[in-house]
Amino acid sequence: MAKQDEKQRIRRKLHEKAIELAAMNRWEEAVEINRQILSLGEDPDTYNRLGKALMELGRYAEAHDAYQHTLRLNPTNGIARKNLARLDALIARGIETGLANRQPRQQVDMRMFITETGRTAITTLIDVPRSPAVEALVTGEKMDFRVEGKSVYVVDADGNVIGRLEPKLGQRLAELISGGNRYLAAIAQSDPRTVRLLIRETYQDPSQRNRISFPGKLGEGTAYVSSLRYEEYEDLLEEEETAEEAETLEEEFVAGEEEEELGLEEIDQDMGDEDENMEE
Repeated sequence: MAKQDEKQRIRRKLHEKAIELAAMNRWEEAVEINRQILSLGEDPDTYNRLGKALMELGRYAEAHDAYQHTLRLNPTNGIARKNLARLDALIARGIETGLANRQPRQQVDMRMFITETGRTAITTLIDVPRSPAVEALVTGEKMDFRVEGKSVYVVDADGNVIGRLEPKLGQRLAELISGGNRYLAAIAQSDPRTVRLLIRETYQDPSQRNRISFPGKLGEGTAYVSSLRYEEYEDLLEEEETAEEAETLEEEFVAGEEEEELGLEEIDQDMGDEDENMEE
């Protein structure tokens, strides 16, 4: 009995180390630690963490094998199914390894985006290119903005263009960013057809104090992340939560199924009102 307790203690300690390494983007070490855990006994969560680390290193074929092991143990695992679909698309194009010099991808705590009246929104990108950078996107991956005139491009850590904000929203944020506002952005959803982006105002310049970043219906307390499911957060946070915590989070995130995207007509009207105020 004591031997079994010691094994569980070692496993728990390695598990904590694996999560810590992932949080610090130390993916090579994370691979080794997760493999050590698997040597003590297989489980789906560890295979998922191993797959995640291998994906971050661009070792897509190995990551594919890891997620297949997850499904061998748990055929309904949503994290593995989602990532296998992404890896299948990459491997089908002959991309079995990522770019060697790619910058580590920074993850965002998605809970930061919940119910921020007038400060948070979700939108679908336009002009999304068909590229390895887009196909390798993960939920929660931090994005940056590149303002060019009235257009706002969304770029990853390596500067690859992922898409562009819809013109009316792009023009609004271009003006606010030029005025000193700052924003946090993260991938909410990515598949071969659609890339959706969560945006949150993190700093409002005093000169912009009378301007709401996201006016209209989405400025009235909507839970902007309501379309995301818990397994995506579990993938993002890289930790195994208790069934009670998972149920609580899912109820919170899924509440409000009638999600609407940013009301561009409200932006139009709001921009018009601001122009009239400026004339006065």
